Amino acid sequence: MANWYEAFKQHEETIVATMIARLQRELPPYAALSPAEVRRRVEAGVEPYARDLDEPTPQHFAAYWRETSYQRAQQGLSLEQFMPVLLLATDEMLNGLRRIYADDPPAQLEVLAKGYAVTASGAAAVYVGYQQYKDDIIVNQSSALAEVSTPIVPIYAGILVLPMVGSIDSHRAGQIMEDLLEGISRYSADVIIMDITGVPVIDTGVANYLLQTARAARLLGSTVVLVGIGPEIAQTIVQLGIDLTGIITRANLQAGIEYALALCGLAIKPI
Repeated sequence: MANWYEAFKQHEETIVATMIARLQRELPPYAALSPAEVRRRVEAGVEPYARDLDEPTPQHFAAYWRETSYQRAQQGLSLEQFMPVLLLATDEMLNGLRRIYADDPPAQLEVLAKGYAVTASGAAAVYVGYQQYKDDIIVNQSSALAEVSTPIVPIYAGILVLPMVGSIDSHRAGQIMEDLLEGISRYSADVIIMDITGVPVIDTGVANYLLQTARAARLLGSTVVLVGIGPEIAQTIVQLGIDLTGIITRANLQAGIEYALALCGLAIKPI
C-alpha cells in the first residue's frame, strides 16, 4: 500500500489554504476569527485525518472531533451550527486526495474509499461528543437536584429534619440513607424527622429503605420519626402489607417537631 500520509503531507499547504478560504467565505463564524486562529484550527483537524489514511482502522480523526465537538457544545454551539465545519473540512481534504492521485485512477479510488471511511468516523464522533455533553449535563443536574430535594436541616441541637420531595427510586433512597447517616454523625443528632409530605408514591422498595434507615440510625443512637403520610400513601402501605414497626409516625411536621422536642425534654410554649 502506498504511503498516503506522506503524499498528503506534501500537498498539505495547498489543502489547508483552500480550506481556510472556504471556511471564511462560507461560514460566518470563521470570518470573524483571526487568520492565525483559523489556521490553528484547520491544521489541528488536518493532521489526524492524514494520519488515519495509513491506519487499518480510523482512530485519530474520530478522537479529535469527539473532543472538539464536546468543547463546542460546552461553548453553546449547536450541532446544526457545528456539523457544517466538519462537512466542509472533509470535503476539501477529499478534493485534495482527488488532485493528488488524479493521474492514477485505481490509487485514487482506493485512497478516496479510505478518506470517506475517515470522514464517516469523524461524523460519528461529533454525535458522540454532543451526546456525551448532554449526558454529563443530565448527571450533573440529577446530582444537584438530589442535593436540593433532600436537604438535611438542623432545627435544634440534636434534632434534624429531612424533607423529601418527588419520586424516590432505589438509587436516590440509597443516597438519602448515606447522607442522613453522615448528618447524624456530623450533628450528633438524637432525633431524625423524615418528612415525606412531598413524596407522591411509596412502594415496598422505598418502605424497606426507610426501615433500613431507621435501623441504621438507631445503631448510631438516633430515633427516626416519620411524618407526612397522606391518605393515599397510608392506603398503599396497608394494601401492600408494609410493616413500619419500629418507625415512630406522626401526622405532620409540626407534630413530629413537638415529639422530637419532648424526647429531648423540651417544648414550645407561648411567651
